[in-house]
Amino acid sequence: NGSKIGYEDASLRIMMETIEVENVLYRVARVEVADASQLRTGLEDPFRAKKSNYLHTIAQDYNAVLAISADQIVRNESGYVIREGKTYRKKYYKSRDILAIDANGDFHIVYKSDKNALNALLENAECPIVNTFNFGPALVAEGQVLEIPSYYTQFNLGRPEPRCAIGQTGPLSYVLVVAEGRSDDSAGATGAQLAAFMAEQGCLTAYNLDGGDTAMMWFGGDYYSAKTKRTQSDIIYIGSAVPAEE
Repeated sequence: NGSKIGYEDASLRIMMETIEVENVLYRVARVEVADASQLRTGLEDPFRAKKSNYLHTIAQDYNAVLAISADQIVRNESGYVIREGKTYRKKYYKSRDILAIDANGDFHIVYKSDKNALNALLENAECPIVNTFNFGPALVAEGQVLEIPSYYTQFNLGRPEPRCAIGQTGPLSYVLVVAEGRSDDSAGATGAQLAAFMAEQGCLTAYNLDGGDTAMMWFGGDYYSAKTKRTQSDIIYIGSAVPAEE
Protein backbone atom coordinates (compact mmCIF):
# COMPACT_ATOMS: atom_id res chain seq x y z
CA ASN A 1 0.00 0.00 0.00
CA GLY A 2 3.03 2.25 -0.33
CA SER A 3 3.88 2.40 3.38
CA LYS A 4 7.38 1.55 4.53
CA ILE A 5 7.13 -1.64 6.56
CA GLY A 6 10.66 -2.98 6.33
CA TYR A 7 13.87 -3.60 4.45
CA GLU A 8 15.66 -6.76 3.40
CA ASP A 9 18.82 -7.67 1.53
CA ALA A 10 21.33 -10.53 1.69
CA SER A 11 22.85 -9.16 4.91
CA LEU A 12 19.97 -7.51 6.72
CA ARG A 13 16.31 -7.79 7.65
CA ILE A 14 14.30 -5.01 9.31
CA MET A 15 10.61 -5.06 10.16
CA MET A 16 8.92 -1.83 11.25
CA GLU A 17 5.82 -1.62 13.42
CA THR A 18 3.87 0.87 15.52
CA ILE A 19 2.36 -0.59 18.69
CA GLU A 20 -0.01 1.28 21.00
CA VAL A 21 -0.02 0.31 24.67
CA GLU A 22 -1.70 2.34 27.42
CA ASN A 23 -1.94 5.46 25.26
CA VAL A 24 1.72 5.27 24.24
CA LEU A 25 2.77 4.88 20.60
CA TYR A 26 5.90 2.78 20.33
CA ARG A 27 7.86 2.92 17.05
CA VAL A 28 9.50 -0.48 16.82
CA ALA A 29 12.23 -1.78 14.52
CA ARG A 30 13.06 -5.49 14.67
CA VAL A 31 16.50 -6.10 13.21
CA GLU A 32 18.46 -9.18 12.15
CA VAL A 33 21.96 -8.71 10.76
CA ALA A 34 24.42 -11.13 9.18
CA ASP A 35 27.45 -9.63 10.91
CA ALA A 36 27.90 -7.81 14.21
CA SER A 37 29.67 -4.94 12.46
CA GLN A 38 26.34 -3.87 10.96
CA LEU A 39 25.19 -2.60 14.37
CA ARG A 40 27.15 0.63 14.33
CA THR A 41 27.55 4.04 15.88
CA GLY A 42 28.10 7.32 14.08
CA LEU A 43 29.44 10.64 15.33
CA GLU A 44 28.89 14.03 13.78
CA ASP A 45 32.56 14.71 14.57
CA PRO A 46 34.41 11.35 14.59
CA PHE A 47 37.67 13.00 15.58
CA ARG A 48 36.66 14.85 18.75
CA ALA A 49 32.97 14.03 19.44
CA LYS A 50 32.32 17.72 20.03
CA LYS A 51 29.77 18.68 17.38
CA SER A 52 26.06 18.11 16.82
CA ASN A 53 23.77 17.84 13.83
CA TYR A 54 20.30 16.59 12.94
CA LEU A 55 19.63 12.88 13.14
CA HIS A 56 18.73 12.59 9.46
CA THR A 57 21.91 14.37 8.39
CA ILE A 58 24.16 12.08 10.42
CA ALA A 59 22.21 9.01 9.26
CA GLN A 60 22.56 10.00 5.62
CA ASP A 61 26.27 10.73 6.06
CA TYR A 62 26.78 7.14 7.25
CA ASN A 63 24.44 5.62 4.65
CA ALA A 64 22.27 4.18 7.41
CA VAL A 65 19.22 2.07 6.67
CA LEU A 66 17.88 2.64 10.20
CA ALA A 67 19.05 5.05 12.90
CA ILE A 68 18.04 6.11 16.41
CA SER A 69 19.34 8.60 18.92
CA ALA A 70 22.16 7.45 21.18
CA ASP A 71 23.30 9.15 24.42
CA GLN A 72 24.47 12.65 23.45
CA ILE A 73 28.09 12.31 24.53
CA VAL A 74 28.73 15.92 23.54
CA ARG A 75 26.45 17.05 26.40
CA ASN A 76 28.25 15.03 29.07
CA GLU A 77 31.79 15.23 30.37
CA SER A 78 31.64 11.91 32.21
CA GLY A 79 31.35 8.30 31.15
CA TYR A 80 33.65 5.67 29.65
CA VAL A 81 33.08 6.29 25.93
CA ILE A 82 34.09 3.83 23.21
CA ARG A 83 32.72 4.19 19.69
CA GLU A 84 33.59 1.79 16.88
CA GLY A 85 36.59 0.61 18.87
CA LYS A 86 38.02 4.07 19.53
CA THR A 87 38.15 5.31 23.12
CA TYR A 88 37.12 8.95 23.51
CA ARG A 89 36.80 9.26 27.28
CA LYS A 90 37.88 7.25 30.33
CA LYS A 91 35.70 8.35 33.21
CA TYR A 92 33.34 6.48 35.50
CA TYR A 93 29.87 7.93 36.05
CA LYS A 94 28.92 5.99 39.18
CA SER A 95 25.27 7.02 39.10
CA ARG A 96 24.81 5.57 35.58
CA ASP A 97 24.73 2.07 34.12
CA ILE A 98 26.90 1.33 31.09
CA LEU A 99 25.80 -0.65 28.06
CA ALA A 100 28.83 -2.32 26.46
CA ILE A 101 28.54 -4.03 23.07
CA ASP A 102 31.26 -6.48 22.09
CA ALA A 103 32.65 -7.52 18.72
CA ASN A 104 30.14 -10.37 18.52
CA GLY A 105 27.29 -7.88 18.84
CA ASP A 106 26.36 -9.07 22.33
CA PHE A 107 25.15 -6.70 25.06
CA HIS A 108 26.64 -6.39 28.55
CA ILE A 109 25.37 -4.23 31.42
CA VAL A 110 27.84 -2.64 33.84
CA TYR A 111 25.77 -1.47 36.80
CA LYS A 112 26.77 1.84 38.38
CA SER A 113 29.73 1.99 35.96
CA ASP A 114 31.59 -0.48 38.17
CA LYS A 115 35.26 -0.13 37.28
CA ASN A 116 36.22 -3.75 37.95
CA ALA A 117 33.29 -5.12 35.95
CA LEU A 118 34.05 -2.86 32.99
CA ASN A 119 37.77 -3.66 33.08
CA ALA A 120 36.97 -7.37 32.98
CA LEU A 121 35.11 -6.80 29.72
CA LEU A 122 37.81 -4.52 28.31
CA GLU A 123 40.54 -7.05 29.06
CA ASN A 124 38.92 -9.76 26.95
CA ALA A 125 41.18 -9.55 23.88
CA GLU A 126 39.33 -12.38 22.10
CA CYS A 127 36.11 -10.36 21.99
CA PRO A 128 36.83 -6.64 22.48
CA ILE A 129 34.25 -4.04 23.41
CA VAL A 130 33.36 -1.97 20.35
CA ASN A 131 30.81 0.51 21.74
CA THR A 132 29.77 1.80 25.17
CA PHE A 133 26.86 3.99 26.23
CA ASN A 134 26.52 5.97 29.45
CA PHE A 135 22.87 6.92 29.76
CA GLY A 136 20.62 4.17 31.07
CA PRO A 137 19.35 2.74 33.23
CA ALA A 138 19.39 -0.91 32.23
CA LEU A 139 15.77 -1.94 31.60
CA VAL A 140 15.97 -5.71 31.09
CA ALA A 141 18.61 -8.29 32.04
CA GLU A 142 18.45 -12.04 31.38
CA GLY A 143 14.96 -11.51 30.04
CA GLN A 144 13.66 -10.05 33.29
CA VAL A 145 12.27 -6.54 33.83
CA LEU A 146 14.49 -4.48 36.11
CA GLU A 147 13.26 -1.95 38.63
CA ILE A 148 14.41 1.61 38.06
CA PRO A 149 17.35 1.95 40.50
CA SER A 150 17.32 4.53 43.26
CA TYR A 151 20.62 6.01 42.07
CA TYR A 152 18.85 7.23 38.91
CA THR A 153 17.45 10.58 39.97
CA GLN A 154 17.58 12.20 36.51
CA PHE A 155 15.56 11.88 33.29
CA ASN A 156 12.08 12.02 34.93
CA LEU A 157 11.89 8.23 34.83
CA GLY A 158 8.76 8.20 36.94
CA ARG A 159 6.88 10.49 34.54
CA PRO A 160 5.62 9.92 30.98
CA GLU A 161 8.15 11.27 28.46
CA PRO A 162 9.38 10.49 24.94
CA ARG A 163 11.97 7.74 25.31
CA CYS A 164 14.43 5.74 23.26
CA ALA A 165 15.78 2.24 23.92
CA ILE A 166 17.69 -0.63 22.36
CA GLY A 167 17.56 -4.31 23.21
CA GLN A 168 19.07 -7.62 22.16
CA THR A 169 16.67 -10.49 21.52
CA GLY A 170 19.22 -13.10 20.45
CA PRO A 171 22.47 -13.54 18.49
CA LEU A 172 22.65 -10.70 15.94
CA SER A 173 19.00 -9.82 16.63
CA TYR A 174 17.87 -6.51 18.11
CA VAL A 175 14.90 -4.29 18.84
CA LEU A 176 15.18 -0.50 18.52
CA VAL A 177 12.32 1.51 20.04
CA VAL A 178 11.13 5.08 20.32
CA ALA A 179 8.19 5.83 22.63
CA GLU A 180 6.41 8.91 21.35
CA GLY A 181 5.33 11.53 23.87
CA ARG A 182 4.33 15.12 24.58
CA SER A 183 1.46 14.93 22.08
CA ASP A 184 -2.29 14.31 22.04
CA ASP A 185 -1.69 10.99 20.28
CA SER A 186 0.86 9.61 22.73
CA ALA A 187 1.37 10.47 26.38
CA GLY A 188 4.92 9.15 26.64
CA ALA A 189 6.28 6.29 28.73
CA THR A 190 7.69 6.07 32.21
CA GLY A 191 10.92 4.15 32.71
CA ALA A 192 8.96 1.23 34.16
CA GLN A 193 6.56 1.17 31.22
CA LEU A 194 9.44 1.16 28.76
CA ALA A 195 11.17 -1.67 30.63
CA ALA A 196 7.99 -3.77 30.56
CA PHE A 197 7.51 -3.06 26.86
CA MET A 198 11.08 -4.07 25.98
CA ALA A 199 10.69 -7.35 27.88
CA GLU A 200 7.41 -8.02 26.06
CA GLN A 201 9.26 -7.63 22.75
CA GLY A 202 11.50 -10.53 23.71
CA CYS A 203 14.56 -8.61 24.84
CA LEU A 204 17.13 -10.53 26.85
CA THR A 205 18.93 -7.27 27.58
CA ALA A 206 17.59 -3.75 27.09
CA TYR A 207 18.89 -0.28 27.82
CA ASN A 208 17.43 3.22 28.01
CA LEU A 209 18.98 5.87 25.75
CA ASP A 210 18.56 9.64 25.66
CA GLY A 211 14.90 10.66 25.54
CA GLY A 212 12.80 13.81 25.48
CA ASP A 213 13.34 15.85 22.34
CA THR A 214 16.37 13.68 21.50
CA ALA A 215 14.30 10.51 21.02
CA MET A 216 13.90 9.98 17.28
CA MET A 217 13.98 7.15 14.74
CA TRP A 218 14.94 7.47 11.06
CA PHE A 219 14.28 4.72 8.51
CA GLY A 220 14.67 4.42 4.77
CA GLY A 221 15.19 8.09 4.05
CA ASP A 222 12.63 9.66 6.40
CA TYR A 223 11.61 9.94 10.04
CA TYR A 224 9.63 6.99 11.35
CA SER A 225 8.96 8.80 14.64
CA ALA A 226 8.07 12.41 15.33
CA LYS A 227 10.82 14.81 14.34
CA THR A 228 12.08 17.46 16.77
CA LYS A 229 14.39 20.44 16.33
CA ARG A 230 17.07 19.06 18.65
CA THR A 231 20.46 18.18 17.19
CA GLN A 232 22.63 15.37 18.50
CA SER A 233 26.22 14.33 18.50
CA ASP A 234 25.88 10.59 18.00
CA ILE A 235 23.56 7.92 16.65
CA ILE A 236 23.13 4.16 16.70
CA TYR A 237 22.48 2.84 13.23
CA ILE A 238 22.09 -0.28 11.13
CA GLY A 239 24.05 -0.58 7.91
CA SER A 240 23.93 -3.05 5.05
CA ALA A 241 26.92 -5.28 4.34
CA VAL A 242 25.98 -5.59 0.67
CA PRO A 243 28.38 -3.60 -1.55
CA ALA A 244 26.87 -0.37 -2.85
CA GLU A 245 27.27 -1.44 -6.49
CA GLU A 246 25.00 -4.45 -5.81
